[in-house]
Amino acid sequence: MQLDATTIHSSDHLPGARQYDWWRDAVSATHLPWDLPRRLEGDYRARFRQQAIGQAQIVHCACDPCEGRRGKAEIAQLQQPLFGILYVLKGREKLTQGGREIMLEQGSFTLWDSTRPIAFGLPQDLEKITLLLPHELVAERLPQAEDLVLRPVSGRRGPGALFATHLRALAREGAALPLSGTAPILRATLDLLATSLSAVEDDADGGYHRAMRRRIQDFILQNLADPDLRPDDIARAAGISERQLHRLFQSGGHTVERWIWQQRLQRCRDDLLARPTARISEIAFAHGFSDAAHFSRSFRDMFGVSPRQFRKTAN
Repeated sequence: MQLDATTIHSSDHLPGARQYDWWRDAVSATHLPWDLPRRLEGDYRARFRQQAIGQAQIVHCACDPCEGRRGKAEIAQLQQPLFGILYVLKGREKLTQGGREIMLEQGSFTLWDSTRPIAFGLPQDLEKITLLLPHELVAERLPQAEDLVLRPVSGRRGPGALFATHLRALAREGAALPLSGTAPILRATLDLLATSLSAVEDDADGGYHRAMRRRIQDFILQNLADPDLRPDDIARAAGISERQLHRLFQSGGHTVERWIWQQRLQRCRDDLLARPTARISEIAFAHGFSDAAHFSRSFRDMFGVSPRQFRKTAN
């Protein structure tokens, strides 16, 4: 589907039976590839305007309720990693990415990542602006961007209001900008975005981080017996970056590696008491240690005695 970058496109020109299929194609043509389920209903109202602003793309759209997702198949079609800034002008949009789920309310915006699975749902008619920016461009100004995905920011007050006003102006005036003038405008855009997101990061919801950390800890405990359990595996299973994983554990006072080490040793200590006839190496291997000598040294470091001395004293 080829789209004119400065023309408003609408489903109104099509028969009702073809309107939703037109919209499914339009979403993938303007907002990267998406999988929207087919539907049998007739009329579907939607319109959008897409335009290039230097290295960025901005889309202003309005549509009836729908839902969709980006999975492995859609991500594999990605030619360039992008971050999306989604700003809701009217209605609400539900988003799920990286283990986080939000309902983005009218007047708010958030950041999403094109390289990770994501799902959306529109419970009512929606009008929004989406700004698509290359990863590398965002990373230059906001290196922690991947850790700020799906943090809702109010566009009604503080730094968020300044960014929202700027974004609306870009959507309205972008087509009139000279090519030579887009670079400083995008730098200003990124400066405002960084200020808005950094303010949210400073006020981050501690409850969310604690809940996320607990879910990850449950996953680790279920997989302690795997000697190859590594932070990158854990982050992948949680749908977050490895850097975000380390930050979650540091906020709880531990590194992820040390927390795993402590849990393995505690399990071994409990088993030494519960299974007095089991070989010490058998207990160590059952809880993720692959070397008996290393286990013995680690046990002594944590409890002050060797596993054999601990078992002898306890019994």
